[in-house]
Amino acid sequence: MHKKYIISFLIPALLIQLYGCYSMQDIPKEEITGLNGEGDLIVYTKDATIYFFEESNYHISNDSLYGKGYIKYTDDSDFKDVFVGVIALTNIETIQQDELNPFTTTLLVIGSVVLALGVVFMVAYVTHPPGS
Repeated sequence: MHKKYIISFLIPALLIQLYGCYSMQDIPKEEITGLNGEGDLIVYTKDATIYFFEESNYHISNDSLYGKGYIKYTDDSDFKDVFVGVIALTNIETIQQDELNPFTTTLLVIGSVVLALGVVFMVAYVTHPPGS
């Protein structure tokens, strides 16, 4: 009986991990100058270098991105090396920012409610089966 309660908490936790409310969204080049330091940022430059900046650790000024973050040189490696410096906006190929995804958030909430109701009905059926 306790296994069902444990599973009823583990499944929503897995859903949150896989389909979290936040996801990386591409930022058009026209909107780069409007970035205000909210949300994590991944910057892909024309020389294939990839930068990661945590929220509030970057800002845009004078056609450049200033910040403190991490750097990696290939997609296969991890962000290990610390980067503190400036990236010219002309050297940036694409930018992704961590933003709230309302679609997956809605699906996650509805799925969690349906799962919780299913567990409640299953527990009620096991403890008080029909015809008893």
